[in-house]
Amino acid sequence: MDSRAKQLGSLPVRRLIWKMGLPSVAGVMAYNLYSLFDTLFVARGVGMDAVGAVAVSFPLFLALSALSSTLGAGAAALLSRALGEGDGERAARVAANAFVLFYAAALAVTVLGLLFLDPLLYAVGVTETLLPDARAYTRIILLGAVTSTGFSSLIRAQGDSRYAMAIWVIPMAANVVLDLFFLFVLRLGVAGAAAGTVGGQAVSMGMSIWFFYGSDRCVLRLCPRHFRPDVRLMGEILLSGLPSFAQTAGYSFAVALVNRLLRRSGGDLALSTYGLVSQINTFLLLPLTGLGQGIGPIIGYNAGAGQTVRVRETVRTAGCLAAVYGLLACVVLWRYSGTILRLFTGDGAVLALGSAALPVANAGLAFAGVQQVHTTCFQSVGRKGLALLLALSGQVLFLLPAALLLQAAWGLDGIWWAFPVSQLAACGLSAACYGRWKRK
Repeated sequence: MDSRAKQLGSLPVRRLIWKMGLPSVAGVMAYNLYSLFDTLFVARGVGMDAVGAVAVSFPLFLALSALSSTLGAGAAALLSRALGEGDGERAARVAANAFVLFYAAALAVTVLGLLFLDPLLYAVGVTETLLPDARAYTRIILLGAVTSTGFSSLIRAQGDSRYAMAIWVIPMAANVVLDLFFLFVLRLGVAGAAAGTVGGQAVSMGMSIWFFYGSDRCVLRLCPRHFRPDVRLMGEILLSGLPSFAQTAGYSFAVALVNRLLRRSGGDLALSTYGLVSQINTFLLLPLTGLGQGIGPIIGYNAGAGQTVRVRETVRTAGCLAAVYGLLACVVLWRYSGTILRLFTGDGAVLALGSAALPVANAGLAFAGVQQVHTTCFQSVGRKGLALLLALSGQVLFLLPAALLLQAAWGLDGIWWAFPVSQLAACGLSAACYGRWKRK
């Protein structure tokens, strides 16, 4: 087995978290900057109505992310445990079956999404004003669905965190260049932003193909026999990845409901403001997502190797890092919310509403990281039920009731407060579940 995989079970845990976590954080932040650049470039190059259109279509974009994250996270959890057990043949079959599942599902998403595009946009809260731009943006994103993952999670599960980072950073750079060209040179509007996103994803896809089939970096030795569909193994991949799907898809559903509540309480102004608030929130969550991605292979490998002490040490150290980061992010937002928003728009109405909404809606960052670490732990060790419960808690089980109740009581302000309230409740639940599991 390659030394990069073996180090998951041998290096000191704290050093390993930095070694795996930092490239994951850097990579996920860099690659996902495309969402912020899309918002910034669309706001400056097209206008705030276009930002609202992109925001309204965001739940459909999240659905595509749910597809890739489900298969990637599920396959990575199985792959890292197989490597910890020393079973390279099973690891190769896991990766190959994940490829087959993803490309089949991506083609289905493209076809069904294009056939029912307008009904889907109306379902997530689009207004007649925003519909043309939302339609143009989402159509191109759907056409590029097959490029929406480079399987960086499978690369990271083999211990190669640096290449997993590169597969995010390089496509992001390509995305930025394409956005500038399509929006400010060709003047293609929101369609140009979508084309830039798909172009960046295509670069990621090409780098992934080279890693698995054209380089010697891959621990796995994939053969045609590994691509033979294994229904039972595919089922394991889907079940293991279900928490990731539930988290992303659940958030997509919740955002669709929040869009409707915002439209009822504040109209297009509230929707456009939420477009900026949610994009900033997504960006600030990226270090926590990257940390989770970095510790997943460590926990999975050591769980497969039976090293329980290393699993617990990983969770404890990562949880402390996540909590400190979340608190610092909250402080920055409370102090500089107006300054941050002015980077994206000079619209006085959006700045006035957003300056109040941004720090409140993002206050849940103080608790989100701890819950993320616990969810990653349960997913990596194969506790699918607990991982699924925690993945759903913040975005569905607590957010939806909180948004409905607080909006009824306090209107638009209540919607902003629903986000931290639900995240605090989810964090409490995850801490209780992890404490009970650890005592067993």
